[in-house]
Amino acid sequence: MKAYLINLDRSPDRLSFFQSQADRLGMPFERISAVDGKKLTPGQLASAVSQSFEFQPINAGEIGLFMSHKRVWERLLASGAPHAAVFEDDAQLSESVVSALAAIDREATSFDVIKLETTLRQTVCRRDSQVLSSGHTLQKLLSWHGGTAGYVISADCARRMLTLKLLLSDPIDQVMFNPISRISSQLDLKQLNPAVCIQQDILQASDAAKFGTTIDRNLTRHGLFRHGPVIDARRMFKKMQERLRRKRMAADPANSLSVIPFADSTASSRAA
Repeated sequence: MKAYLINLDRSPDRLSFFQSQADRLGMPFERISAVDGKKLTPGQLASAVSQSFEFQPINAGEIGLFMSHKRVWERLLASGAPHAAVFEDDAQLSESVVSALAAIDREATSFDVIKLETTLRQTVCRRDSQVLSSGHTLQKLLSWHGGTAGYVISADCARRMLTLKLLLSDPIDQVMFNPISRISSQLDLKQLNPAVCIQQDILQASDAAKFGTTIDRNLTRHGLFRHGPVIDARRMFKKMQERLRRKRMAADPANSLSVIPFADSTASSRAA
């Protein structure tokens, strides 16, 4: 399976961090030069973004990140491959990432997206699972599990995502992995368990984190509010809606509520 890495030209330290891991693990990858949202002109930003959104407006960094993932999806379709692995450059990789990808390549039958990472937050998955030869399992992902540091996407899903997201409106992880998103609700999402990657700053203590964000999730000028009272109230309603949904899903005996572990981590989980 081909692996792609999204990396900003201004982040050689992140490239070196990922490259050293990949070299040690024997995982070849192709670097995709990320779209730098800070360098997009007002006209480019306006032409890329829809005024309507489901969760919250996106800033220039988040627009650049979404456009970068779209570049990878386009590269996948041009390659003619049935699927590919996508990584962001702050992903800490598990020792078992290569065997997991090989097993997915050989054995996974039907999926749109397989989430390779964990955020160490409680997540609802279907108990029934496919056991891979690598020792990992694939479970249907049923609740919000943010982040796009590592996933496998099918070519069919990439094609549909490019068609559905001609204009951007929300952060990419909300679109792909929030089950109340109009797009995510249409996708066949699977979770790899245990996960084989995690954002490096989640794995480490916050005061020792190696990398900060490059997408500038800055607050707006509304005092206590991130986006203003109306939008923040709407965001809170969406969060409550998903939490209630997660609670209902977790009550179903066919499902399980748990923290997806990182294969090589002893990090403690955080409450959702």
